[in-house]
Amino acid sequence: MKTLRLVLIVLITSLLVPAGMARTCFDGLDFKQFSTPEGLPNSMVHQVYQDRDGYIWISTFYGLFRYDGYEVRTFKSNLYTPGLLVNNNVLCVKEDYSHRLWIGTHEGLCVLDKRTGIMRKMKLEGISKHRVNEIHVTKDNKVYLGYIRGMAYYDEVKDTLVLMTRNNCGGEVPEQINVQTLLEDENGDLLIGTWQDGLFRYHLNENKFTHYPPLDNINSVLALFQDSRGVIWIGTSGSGLYKANFSSDKKTLSIEKSYKHDEQNAFSLPSDYIYSIHEDLQTHSLWLGTRNGVGIMDLVGEGVFVNYKESDSEYYLPVREVNTVFRDKNGLMWIGTKGAGVFHVDTRACSFNVFYPRGNGKSFTDLISTLYVEENGAFWIGFGYGIDYLSGNKKITLVPSKRPYHISYSPSTCKVLLAVHDEGVIVCRDGKIVQQYKSSNCGFVPHDLVYCVHEDRKGNWWLGTYKGLGVRYQDGREFCFSHLPNIDELLSKEITSVVEDNDGSLWLATNNNGVVHITGNMEQPEDLHCKNYCIENGLLPVNTPLCFLSDKSGRIWVGTEGSGLCLYDAQNDCFKSVHLEYNLPGDMVGSMEEDNHGNLWLGTNQGLAKLTITGEEKGRVRIFTVADGLADNFFNQNASFYRHGTFYFGCSRGIITFDSEIMKERHADISLCITDILIDGKSLEKMEEKQRREISPLTADFTDKLVIPAAYTHFTICFASLTYHQPQLNNYAYRLQGFDTDWHYANADNRSAYYSKLPSGEYIFQVRAANENGDWGEVRNMEICIEPPFWATWWAYVVYALLTVFLFGLVWWEVRRRLMLRNRKYLQEGETDKVHHLKLQFFTNIPSDDEKFLQDAIACVNRHLDDSSFDVPQFVDEMATSRTTLHKKMKSLTGLNTTGFVRSVRLKAACRIMDENKNIRISELAYKVGFNDPKYFSICFKKEFGMQPTEYSMKSAKNA
Repeated sequence: MKTLRLVLIVLITSLLVPAGMARTCFDGLDFKQFSTPEGLPNSMVHQVYQDRDGYIWISTFYGLFRYDGYEVRTFKSNLYTPGLLVNNNVLCVKEDYSHRLWIGTHEGLCVLDKRTGIMRKMKLEGISKHRVNEIHVTKDNKVYLGYIRGMAYYDEVKDTLVLMTRNNCGGEVPEQINVQTLLEDENGDLLIGTWQDGLFRYHLNENKFTHYPPLDNINSVLALFQDSRGVIWIGTSGSGLYKANFSSDKKTLSIEKSYKHDEQNAFSLPSDYIYSIHEDLQTHSLWLGTRNGVGIMDLVGEGVFVNYKESDSEYYLPVREVNTVFRDKNGLMWIGTKGAGVFHVDTRACSFNVFYPRGNGKSFTDLISTLYVEENGAFWIGFGYGIDYLSGNKKITLVPSKRPYHISYSPSTCKVLLAVHDEGVIVCRDGKIVQQYKSSNCGFVPHDLVYCVHEDRKGNWWLGTYKGLGVRYQDGREFCFSHLPNIDELLSKEITSVVEDNDGSLWLATNNNGVVHITGNMEQPEDLHCKNYCIENGLLPVNTPLCFLSDKSGRIWVGTEGSGLCLYDAQNDCFKSVHLEYNLPGDMVGSMEEDNHGNLWLGTNQGLAKLTITGEEKGRVRIFTVADGLADNFFNQNASFYRHGTFYFGCSRGIITFDSEIMKERHADISLCITDILIDGKSLEKMEEKQRREISPLTADFTDKLVIPAAYTHFTICFASLTYHQPQLNNYAYRLQGFDTDWHYANADNRSAYYSKLPSGEYIFQVRAANENGDWGEVRNMEICIEPPFWATWWAYVVYALLTVFLFGLVWWEVRRRLMLRNRKYLQEGETDKVHHLKLQFFTNIPSDDEKFLQDAIACVNRHLDDSSFDVPQFVDEMATSRTTLHKKMKSLTGLNTTGFVRSVRLKAACRIMDENKNIRISELAYKVGFNDPKYFSICFKKEFGMQPTEYSMKSAKNA
């Protein structure tokens, strides 16, 4: 039905549409919508604009929104930010070269300083209505504004808006005229489109206006644009599109061509009401935002429009009025609509072709397991079951019920070799089987399940099979290694792939036994030596190698399942995974090819990767996915081929082909920005002014140094790479120098770095981003200063030092005072024999200073003998020392800890009391020496003296 419709349209419009017009160049554009279901706060869009940092700003009927590819930030007057904008109906926005965002609303102008986050309102005197329809910033940073009642400019010196009138400008000044659009042409003049007053020109150098004659009866200009060729296009309200010519002195205007909507011509202008014009530089086409969808005109074939609109089933776009069209830095085309939000589309031609040998690509029937392309262009393609030979219009299917594993070419015999399940080796020529080798008819096939056949540089055939390795030498000798005596058992394992390196040795991939390297005299099987590289001996990170590549430099690469890409390290004689080092996608590499420039092309389980391993861009990775035109992101094992600059990669949806020389590079401008900084979970820009300025006087994206006071415990830095084609495929890396030892890698769902309870000091935060193709941008740096708490500042340490000196002197004085008092007491009162016994027990071989310390400790406990609440902290305080010092002192002098010492003094005091009072009750005694529980006192007493208190009392009474 679609084809019939196209034929009818072409027949009907054959007189109007130029012959040979490639009208399908804009077919099937994949528009991606961003509206309220995707997070846009409202769908009524006036304008889409990209600032100099890369943010997308969306002006709507109900506020201004900043979009970073993931999230939206709102700028509007509401309960949370009352009075932020003079009016929430934002019509236009532009950024000057001083990082100021000029915001035109229905009721006047606001200016946002992007560096400080300060929003100010600016009023133009001399006009009654303050609606701002258009803002333009010239190349020399002058700001001009189109109002509904005239035109104005910003005076930087006086910091004020100036209305342009006959008093300060020459010529026909557009006073009290509704200015709709402004355009700076290549000469530096301003073209001014107005409502019902046509076109004006402002000659900046002369400060003079020119008013051109009416364009038509309506004479309303809504859009102006100058294309890459210098041609001026005029979009009108109700009169269609004009292509304009100006005289050399710019005084006169002529219309070269005009285009209007024709109901009978599907390739005419979609509507005569044109709101916006822009050029897609990738397709050299003019894009028109109209009252009835989007019109796209190829500048080579002017006059023919491909129209995406709501009423068209072929070029469908769910929109009616398109208020703006816009091209961003990376070539995406943006469409702002009235009611359907924002759309964007990538118009770059796909560099990949998909070949569906057995279908149309709409089913999973083309699962390619192996392939080979002959010099003459004939294809050998292995599917799930069977092999197809395609040459011109000829198609032959071989072994249709068998699973193919490998297709290779024998230069010595000029024949194609097929490895097929349980069919041994099948030799073919011109699509026909000419010979078949099986275990039953030859001596070099160990098992009929053959995985691969490799012909080395001497013409020998090496077979990897279910039962190990086999070889058929050029001279006719045949061997199965599993049948040979004294041969390494590794050669009898299941072998799935074979490759020859530069020195003629062989590398074998096994099924779950790692890699085997064969060295020695390859012509003499009994002289071969094997070395195993596997996870068990630490020489290979995984035991499932899938494919090999010996590159032009002689390096051996292994694609694996689980550890991705591995490289042989000759110096250390082991394989190392380099998958994470190169930031490759997924964890599997199933197929590998090398192009003429030494780049590796890797078929992974998450896309196709191009790895540059030489030159200035060494280590650069570019990733391609279905978003770039691939049929699938999963590539099958050993299903790839490269010949004469063309790659062939097999997947579950057919064969992907592309030319390595004409592969278009996607040089994206990676505008990495810091989107927010959270301090203890609160956004920096939402903090009170005083608090925020202590941390940073600038907004998040302009902050180069962050000073975090000690009162805060954690912070989060949020970031985004402002690329919008496939932002979910972007990747990020960050680290905090001075804390992190290596980069942390994050995907698009984890665009933030969180740090908590960092030691005070100076750090440098670094972050970088990679776009969807793996192109890494420059590193963004930010200084981080974690301030110490007040007690850890330099002046605090000075105070600590002074206090320490003071306390040391005080303690020394107090110790001397106490020692003098204690010595006087001992001299005056003496001690009992039991106390002398206590002193002997404690003071034997103790130096005099320590003896004094211990005497004070005993006395301190005795002063609180009946106080059960006397505890270690109080003991520490009264001894005027630290808990640690007291513990160490007690341990070294008595062998007891502090608690044990106190208990020992109490128990010895109990002995003294019982010696003095033979009739005292045990419960009363326990309370006198600070025990609340008589039973516990008895337990401790027995543990200390080996007897119960009653036994001691009886012995003491007997000895009295």
